[in-house]
Amino acid sequence: MQDLAVRSPDFHAQLATHFGALEPAAADALAAAMRPVRVSAGQVLFRAGGAEPALYLLLSGEVHVVERLPGGGETVLRTLAPGEAVDELQVLAGSRGTVEVRAATDAELARVDDAARDALARSHEQLRRVWDRILREQLLCRLHAVFGTMDRPLLDDLARMAEWIHRRRGELLFEQNQAGGALYLVISGRVRTARIEKDGSTRVLGEAARGEMVGELSFFGCEPRGERVEAVRDSVLVGFSNDEFDRLVARRPQTLREVTRQVVDRIGRGRPEAAVAKVTNIAVVAASPGAPVAAFCERLAAALAEHGPTLHLTAEGVERRMTEAGIAQAWGQTPDAARLLAWLEAREVDHRFVVYQAEEGHTAWTRRCMRQADRVLLVARADEDPAPGPVEQALSKLEDRATDAHEVLVLVHPDGVTRPSGTRRWLAGRKVREHLHLRWDGAGDFARLGRMLAGRAVGVVLGGGGARGFAHIGVLRALVEAGVPIDFIGGTSMGAGVAAQYALGIPPDELLAINRRIYLEWRPQKELTLPLVALVDNRLAGVCGERVYGATEIEDLWTPYFCITSNLSTAEMVVHRTGLLRKYVLASASIPVFAPPVLEGNHLLVDGALLNNLPTDVMRQQGCGVVVASEVSLEVDDGFLADHVPTAWEVLRGRFRRRPGHRPFPGIMEMAMRASLLHSTSRERASLEEADFCLRPPVEGFSLMQFEGMDAIAAVGYEYAREAVAAWAERPGARPAEAGA
Repeated sequence: MQDLAVRSPDFHAQLATHFGALEPAAADALAAAMRPVRVSAGQVLFRAGGAEPALYLLLSGEVHVVERLPGGGETVLRTLAPGEAVDELQVLAGSRGTVEVRAATDAELARVDDAARDALARSHEQLRRVWDRILREQLLCRLHAVFGTMDRPLLDDLARMAEWIHRRRGELLFEQNQAGGALYLVISGRVRTARIEKDGSTRVLGEAARGEMVGELSFFGCEPRGERVEAVRDSVLVGFSNDEFDRLVARRPQTLREVTRQVVDRIGRGRPEAAVAKVTNIAVVAASPGAPVAAFCERLAAALAEHGPTLHLTAEGVERRMTEAGIAQAWGQTPDAARLLAWLEAREVDHRFVVYQAEEGHTAWTRRCMRQADRVLLVARADEDPAPGPVEQALSKLEDRATDAHEVLVLVHPDGVTRPSGTRRWLAGRKVREHLHLRWDGAGDFARLGRMLAGRAVGVVLGGGGARGFAHIGVLRALVEAGVPIDFIGGTSMGAGVAAQYALGIPPDELLAINRRIYLEWRPQKELTLPLVALVDNRLAGVCGERVYGATEIEDLWTPYFCITSNLSTAEMVVHRTGLLRKYVLASASIPVFAPPVLEGNHLLVDGALLNNLPTDVMRQQGCGVVVASEVSLEVDDGFLADHVPTAWEVLRGRFRRRPGHRPFPGIMEMAMRASLLHSTSRERASLEEADFCLRPPVEGFSLMQFEGMDAIAAVGYEYAREAVAAWAERPGARPAEAGA
């Protein structure tokens, strides 16, 4: 890139042509602020996150905004002709790779940095309107994932046909059962879709963020709205009526194909409404007096920068960058507040993430941080008083509290803490959706938080399958050795137990030793009882649980964890994310007839495999961007093939007179275990389709009760997973967070 040595004599005329008839003072100020730039064909003007914030006006030539895909190849997101402007567009919704602005031909441009642009807007009303028009075009460019490559004619059509809609936090976009006469697309902010059930309760279906469609099913189905949509935070949308959309399709037929492809793709994934919306704005608020909010924000911003351009904003920083003292505290319907909102919106255009650092008091800036947020992180020192702090209390009492955003409690632990405790007291006084333990001296915990907020978290699901579940130990070892982060973990039955041990912080290479003690020394599966309620007594299993898990509660685990049980009383699946760990691990593996149920109030909990043996759907609902499934159940189990059903005496005789190659007939415990897996095994194909990466260790040679073979089973799981993970890492388009590359 090279600056023009001398401005061309007609530079003023060029600017006037592109910006319209300007007053002499405005034209002079604009010309003085803009720096001419020349690029050659094929040269990169700037890459996502790699340039100082600035706006470029194309004076001559042609420029493309190009997305370079991870697996090779590229897509043109936008083409620019003379008179069009471009700035950092890397946050366009749906972008999967690196975005760069590249000259398609030799081109001349004029550059004005953000500080100069803000100053010009304050000094000249005409230029403020120009920037507003350009900003609207830039915002419309976010819809490339819906409408395809953006060019001047398409932008003109969209600008002419689109209805711009502004909704403040809590305001409705449309109500349930309303006629579906328009298609909406989110430009900025976040909206939530919910359904009012017959009993009057509200069920949240999902959220949509910028670049995503809202109400498309009723729009294309010509049916009344089946849900209501309201703004989670201040939001801007564009709407297209039936007639406007038809005119757009008539002019550009490929538009219908692009929109239909997105709708079909979302329906094909089986969760068209429940998709997790993209998080951009994160507010960080102190939840205890000693919370290290400033340092936390710096480290969080560094973790998020691994996933895209990130900006860390404080009240002082905003006022310094806007060169206007006190502007960060502007609130209400005032000109200062409007300017602040416009400036913040422009920062959101330029960055994938914006971290808003709230102040210690409940100031207007703190309320603004929460109002802008897609996620609110309540940060506290875990060794302080768990009662809500003064800022939280003050904000909760405000009528316009500022946010309905997803709130997450982050408990920061000092160096040297071996295991969290007392989390229930922190959760009791707050309405947070989830919580996370973070070791201040552990860079890996900040990286995990960054992946969670970026939608790149990795969740590992371990299925049930009796002794074959020891293969999960080898799978976990292979994943850890390959560098695949395990941000969430959960499972059912034997998978619930192995997952719980990992979530406790026990490394994979120690899991075998622990399970040898449980199943080969203590042997709870051999504690037979009078077969009136069950074949095996759970007392010894309870003792084993106390020895391994102690009094640990699920909410006190370093790694977020869940397990599945089946409620015999209500015939429903139960997901356990809180409560006494050993109780629910035991319940998740309590096979009816084989082991007695576990009491929950007056309800009976048994093996989760009855209803969901491989809960990838539950893991996806955690918000994981990548779901890894390890399955050890078999659709066809050769161990249950026989030419006849032996008598009791034949079974006994066979145990004492084993012949080479003889396969013993399954015992009563194995049959009970296999029966508990039948329903879930038949639906595991759908569970596997929910996963991004599936591991199915070859455990056919082991029986469900072959606990003495755990070392061999774990070895099979490790060797299989080691090769499978390596192949996964090499596949085109694999991401580091997925494959540990």
